[in-house]
Amino acid sequence: MRLSLDFRFLSGSSELDNKARRDLDRVVEFLRDTDLSGRGIRLLGFADSSGSPSANVELSRNRAQRVAGAFAERGINGVTTAGFGAAMPIADNATPEGREKNRRVEVWVAR
Repeated sequence: MRLSLDFRFLSGSSELDNKARRDLDRVVEFLRDTDLSGRGIRLLGFADSSGSPSANVELSRNRAQRVAGAFAERGINGVTTAGFGAAMPIADNATPEGREKNRRVEVWVAR
């Protein structure tokens, strides 16, 4: 099951944007309240198409690991991460708004 919330990042970095920092506690609370915190949580990182493909894969992996670290600080452990670079964009990389949407970490929970 994919959560409808994505964590977003500043361009070229693995630093969470302001909304993502606020959303961390909400997601952790949801995982605990629905008894999903002990299940297989997967964090899938993505980047926009700016930069080299190899750098984007590394950046997207770092983004997923950053969220996993924030989860661990809040007591959610056993999270797996993966980075997919600019694969599977959800918006047009030709616009600043589209690139912003593509810089994300998706949260997936095994049922």
